[in-house]
Amino acid sequence: AAELTAGLVRAGAEPVVVLCGGADRLPHRHPLPTAGPLGRRAMAVVCARRGGLIANATRWVRFGPAEPAETDAEARIAEVEADVLDALRPGLPLADLLPVLRHAYPRHGFDAEEWTRHHQGGPAGYAGRDPRLAPGVPDLVHEHQAFTWNPSAPGTKIEDTVLLGPGGVVPLSVDPRWPVVRVRGRDRPAVLER
Repeated sequence: AAELTAGLVRAGAEPVVVLCGGADRLPHRHPLPTAGPLGRRAMAVVCARRGGLIANATRWVRFGPAEPAETDAEARIAEVEADVLDALRPGLPLADLLPVLRHAYPRHGFDAEEWTRHHQGGPAGYAGRDPRLAPGVPDLVHEHQAFTWNPSAPGTKIEDTVLLGPGGVVPLSVDPRWPVVRVRGRDRPAVLER
């Protein structure tokens, strides 16, 4: 976590949230860093401000080959995210996206209540989420608006900042040096295998 924070500062960003968890912390969707060993899998969560705006990202690293259950869960959680990315439309009430996520979890093989176990994200920019997606949120979706959704389930999570542009969703926080997987025509962050 300290090295990640230092890297953000060197890149000219202000760390707002830096969370890291090794294998024993993976049941936590926002794992506080500890002195525990990483183990064979680790997750890093970053929210960082640069130029006044906040970008949010979760990245995974795996030491050794993936287990089939891991790759299955990773692919399914990316489909949950893809459902909400596909639903983004200017003028849509933000609250209308909550049912999209609620139905996406069981549709992709997760527990139907998974959406209640961690916040699902929302518009991003001057705050990490402004506002967080919740029932009755009165905001509308706008073109040229940034969003960070973060669907998660036990041992899997995807979080990346995107922009709703005139041609659709454009990922903003995908690093060309990081592995990606194509999900419905979009590059989405994959697990870095070492």
